[in-house]
Amino acid sequence: MEVDLQAVCRVFEDVLNGSMLREQADRWAYAVVQEEETGVVTYSPPFEREHIWAGVMYLYGINTMKAPNEYLHSNDDIREAMMAILCGGGDELAGDDSASLRAAVATRNTVFV
Repeated sequence: MEVDLQAVCRVFEDVLNGSMLREQADRWAYAVVQEEETGVVTYSPPFEREHIWAGVMYLYGINTMKAPNEYLHSNDDIREAMMAILCGGGDELAGDDSASLRAAVATRNTVFV
């Protein structure tokens, strides 16, 4: 199984725009964790392994509730975590919209290749 920075970014974006339930994102991340435990996950690009893994681990548990019908993390919390994890603090972003995030992730991938 290959996991790349763009895929992790898409899962964050899908949760934030409502096209993916938090429970689905958690199950996706759980599947990655399970595959990692068997040693079959590869990271693309390999030098971004730490960021990719940090994103997966944040998504694994994204559906945690602090009270009935109240998630532990707000959408703002998720957006901030996404920018910090995937963009090294979000300094590369012109704004916090999805297009800016995708551009920052794409730039991050090509800068070091």
